[in-house]
Amino acid sequence: MIIRIFIAGFTSLVGGISYLSGLNRLMNALLLGFGSLMAFFFGTVFFLPSGEDILGFPVQSTADGVPFYGLALLLAAIALILLLKPARPGKREMLQAKHGRFLAGGVAGCLASIFLPVVLWFPSNARRLAADETVLGYQVLAGVCFFLLVLSTGLYFLYRSTRGETEQQRNVMQRFVLAIFAVLQLDKIPALIAYLLVYSPETQVIFPGLAALALAGYLPVALFLWFTAD
Repeated sequence: MIIRIFIAGFTSLVGGISYLSGLNRLMNALLLGFGSLMAFFFGTVFFLPSGEDILGFPVQSTADGVPFYGLALLLAAIALILLLKPARPGKREMLQAKHGRFLAGGVAGCLASIFLPVVLWFPSNARRLAADETVLGYQVLAGVCFFLLVLSTGLYFLYRSTRGETEQQRNVMQRFVLAIFAVLQLDKIPALIAYLLVYSPETQVIFPGLAALALAGYLPVALFLWFTAD
């Protein structure tokens, strides 16, 4: 476990340094490439026999992997286009205090998207036993929609914060915000939520379609990375 934490911290640091060095386009494509790999992974997981612990955790259901594979192809295509498209710097603003507030709000929004919907995803034992699977499905759906809304709002605030510049350094906030984005692993949030919705050894009740919807949170991440590539 300590080695895994060390590796994760090291890769986050490398990503942050790469952004500070100006490798925005390459790093953005790599982050989207990781999202594509995660979508392919989850699509493959649901083809495995139900209950078999083959890839590190048992999945209590089989499902159609097409939505996951479709998302994987879409993210891979966006990453490729991102590498090849001509540079078009966006509009900039003189650095002000509001850019710091946008940064704080964006980070808080991304983190809140993980913790606020938890009550809908993981109800208490008494509540879970009292409700049938259909009601639980609607609760999880509401939680996933709320997650996507809060995550998208946080990413928008982060984008607004990247527009600050100074006379000496045109894209100072862009590099700084993206470095924080990489160090905090905020791009991995959709994969984390999908994992939490799939990993259920106690209840053995999962909703593969809603896990795919949660993983589609990589699409607002892709938009954020698209508009911060140059």
